[in-house]
Amino acid sequence: FLEKPPLKFWMVAAPIKLGLLPHDEFGLRFWDAVCGSLSFVYVFLIGSLIAGPICGAVAVLILFAHTPLIFEHGLRTNNMEAALLLSYCGGLFHFLRWQRTGQWRHAIAVGLFFVLGFMTKFVAVAFLPIVMSIGSLLFARERRQLMRQWKTVASVAALAVALIAPWFVYSTMQFGSLFWDDILAESVYARFTTGLNPEHIQPWFFYVSTAWQQFEAAGIGWLVMAGMLLLGVQSMSRRWFEGTVVLLWAVVPALLISLGSSKLYHYAYPFLPPVALGAGYAVVLVVLLLPVQLRKVSEWIEDAWVRLLPRGRVLLEAMLSRRVLACLLWTAVLLAVITAITGGIHVNLGRGVVVKSSGVLRPLLAAVVLGILARRSAIVAVPLVVIGVVAALPFSAYADNMARLGVAKHPMRDASECVAHVQRANPALPRGLFVDTDAGIWHPITYYFRRIQPWMFEVQPSPALLEQSLKDPASLRPSLVEAARYHEYRSGADAARFNTPTSPPMIGLNGYALLLPGPYSVCSPESALARRD
Repeated sequence: FLEKPPLKFWMVAAPIKLGLLPHDEFGLRFWDAVCGSLSFVYVFLIGSLIAGPICGAVAVLILFAHTPLIFEHGLRTNNMEAALLLSYCGGLFHFLRWQRTGQWRHAIAVGLFFVLGFMTKFVAVAFLPIVMSIGSLLFARERRQLMRQWKTVASVAALAVALIAPWFVYSTMQFGSLFWDDILAESVYARFTTGLNPEHIQPWFFYVSTAWQQFEAAGIGWLVMAGMLLLGVQSMSRRWFEGTVVLLWAVVPALLISLGSSKLYHYAYPFLPPVALGAGYAVVLVVLLLPVQLRKVSEWIEDAWVRLLPRGRVLLEAMLSRRVLACLLWTAVLLAVITAITGGIHVNLGRGVVVKSSGVLRPLLAAVVLGILARRSAIVAVPLVVIGVVAALPFSAYADNMARLGVAKHPMRDASECVAHVQRANPALPRGLFVDTDAGIWHPITYYFRRIQPWMFEVQPSPALLEQSLKDPASLRPSLVEAARYHEYRSGADAARFNTPTSPPMIGLNGYALLLPGPYSVCSPESALARRD
């Protein structure tokens, strides 16, 4: 596996080999959880740096509510994305701190995070120095800082090269041109031009449109868009270094990866934090500025209606005292708070009286009107804005993802353990697994089924051999077949072999079908469901 440097493999394997972590799901995914959690910490720190802790907290909330980032080739799975995300979040935080403080420890941290990203997924981390360089060159103070500390920059670069070079030298000596063909010609050039997989070829706007769909699904598309616009306007008008770097972090990599032909959404994961930070920045501006404007407008409306309709005010106060109006006002605020937290209210008071609220808009409008009538709108301006902001944030998506974290589904592990148990319980059964495929086996399947030996490989399409492994007692084995090939068997000239009332149950495993004949049928989802019932 030469297409990526091996640091992530080493990180996972070393503590398992040393006995520090168990060789199971926990041990395999431990570092992904650590890297993902640290990434969120760094996002909070960057948000706190640019606009205070509210910005950082909102950015973390939005990232965690982004379902693909967590569950779809994301931070919860044992792959490269968590370490790569950490390299960007950690590297850019320490870069911002180094530009402000000049402390060498932050410069070294930038270099180490670059090494982490480069030795995990080397091409994907190339945008990190690009963003830092462009951000520094755009501002005079940062350019001078870069020039003054050129020795520090050179030393950090030398440290990074010293940590990165040995593996490339070793691989060149070990594999020669095969190494460079695999890591550059196929994994880089082909991916950006013709594409390695036709299914990965997408239009140029794929990343933007997919991200927009995901944020819209969480109900915060408008907030994300407003955040990026505000961040851009503020960065240009204030000549704001930190804001510009965050903006570059979002825009430059997205533009460059959109030029390639091969596109998968998880390639964009390292560039989602700045989008979330922009939304957090928008929330901060709303919380700080909107109450002031709302207070001015409401006070003007109060004065206007008292001046224009003095008799209406007298009549209202004759019917409802200001104390009653204040009571109704705070009741509306309370309803808005409860609705924002729970998502809705439905209380049956009896005798056909039902109190319900499915959204915060109506109680908020009622509170505004009552505040004006009671001449207390200035007091409730801040709570009303905070409630509106809280209601607009993706707390429901956050809660759904938190609940989903506790759901454990392990179809490959459960199937392999069940097959192994059936073979141990029935010594007369033939050993192993029949594999009918002309392509390489997907590596998770290799991992989970590695203990079921031997593997009986058939590269050429062979319906007769597959039928034998499914029906002949002397060759009866669970059989792993490419799903497309099995569909051809069942719909082509050999359909009669497989379309029978006794066709074995199967488990779908990401493009493969695991067929479970005879006693292995107990491993099927249908059998598990019947036992549960």
